Order: sequence, then structure tokens, then C-alpha cells
Amino acid sequence: MGVIREIQMIVKNETRCILCVRKAIHEEFCEFHFEALESLRTHFQVWRSSYGEITWYDYLNRLQEIKHTGKWVKDVIEIELKKLKKE
Repeated sequence: MGVIREIQMIVKNETRCILCVRKAIHEEFCEFHFEALESLRTHFQVWRSSYGEITWYDYLNRLQEIKHTGKWVKDVIEIELKKLKKE
């Protein structure tokens, strides 16, 4: 088996990000989408300090409506909102 074929097989067996084709590193996300998730989690605490009692759902919905929210963050918000709707 050639080296290229071996690499292709390794790549096929790797877990991929649920939002893009990059290799998943944590919680089904690639490094960029996972960083967006971590940023959302961190900033949620900041929002709670500023706005008082705000739910994760309301926080995500508000951020989704802000035009300056980045694409990777919006990708993660979409997944998080789908998870919440299933609960």
C-alpha cells in the first residue's frame, strides 16, 4: 500500500468537526469551532454579570441576532440551540 493511500485511510478514520471538514479535537468540534464554543462559555459569565439572570438560550439568541457576531460563533450557536430544543 502506498503512502498516499495510507494517509487517505487515516484521514477517513479521523473524527471530523460536526460543522466543517477539519479534524475534531474536542466535543465534536475542530480547533476553531471549539475555540468559538469556549469563547461563548466564557463570555456568558460576563453577560450574566452585566445583565443579571440570563439563560444560555436567551444569550445565544441575542448573540445570533448581532450582525458583528463571527461566523464560527454563529455556527456553534446554531448547534447549541438545536441541542437545547431537543431537551
